[in-house]
Amino acid sequence: MPVFGATPVAEQGKLVAAFAGPENVYEMIAPSLRGVIAREVLQVGREPEKATLLKTTGNFVTAGLMEIIAEAHVFAEKTGLGSDMLEKLLELNFGPVAHSISTRMTTGVYIPGSDQTPWSDLNLALKDVGHGVDSARQAGVSLKVGDTALEHLKRAKVYSDENGQRPLDSSSLYGIVRRDSGLDFRTDYVKDRDR
Repeated sequence: MPVFGATPVAEQGKLVAAFAGPENVYEMIAPSLRGVIAREVLQVGREPEKATLLKTTGNFVTAGLMEIIAEAHVFAEKTGLGSDMLEKLLELNFGPVAHSISTRMTTGVYIPGSDQTPWSDLNLALKDVGHGVDSARQAGVSLKVGDTALEHLKRAKVYSDENGQRPLDSSSLYGIVRRDSGLDFRTDYVKDRDR
């Protein structure tokens, strides 16, 4: 039974769980999870692989959101619109997931400080998004956004390796989008934090 949500969501007991299996088992465990570690337990079907497939699909959606939000932030910064206004729009118009991804970028979670840990480790994202892209290829589906996000995650891993295996968050593709647009991998916020 895979779950959806980064560390802060888990700490709040607001994960979304994806259950696949017999109805009687679902009826037995769902009430024990709902309101404790999960805000909802989705019943995906009887075949266990359906829960894994939903998790893989969800990981692709999250990676795609990270990619587009990273690009939007870089666009806002380079045009002078600024991240504050974009982040407010994301909160008001696109919901808590988009807003959470945005704050991971603007508050430096994408490149944790020396005393911090990633909310969702880059290495796990590489595995998950890579699995999703491979699964899509096997199904005859082209995931262009997934391919772009995966390439950016791989390049973020190179950045980590070149900087002493520095732990990075799955949202660290933001640093690569910044670099590709002529900005530093690290925002001014991160530079000030890390002094």
